[in-house]
Amino acid sequence: MVYLVLALIFAFFVAVFAVQNAGHITLAFLAWHWDTSVAVVILGAAALGGLFGGLMASVREVRFKLRTRNLQSEIRRLEVQIEEKTKENEKLEMLVREVHPQRLDN
Repeated sequence: MVYLVLALIFAFFVAVFAVQNAGHITLAFLAWHWDTSVAVVILGAAALGGLFGGLMASVREVRFKLRTRNLQSEIRRLEVQIEEKTKENEKLEMLVREVHPQRLDN
C-alpha cells in the first residue's frame, strides 16, 4: 500500500514536470524524426518505465510463488518422513522393551 501511494505521488510530480516543460522538440531515432512536445516524451518515458518495472515485479512475484509452492511441497514431504520415522522408532522401542525390559527402565 505504501508503494502505491509513493508511486502515485511520484506520478503526480512527473505529470506536473511534464506540463511545465511542454515545449516542442524534434526527436530523432535512426532514420525517423518526430516533432512532439517534451511533455509527451516525459510522460511516455515515465509510462514505459512504470510498465517495465511492473513487468519485472510481476516476474519476480511469479518466481517467488513458484519457489514458495515448491518449498511447501518439500515441507509436507519431510513431515511425512518424520511421521514415518517416529512410528518406526516407536515400534523399535516396543521390540526392545519386549526383548530387554530392564534396559529401558534405567
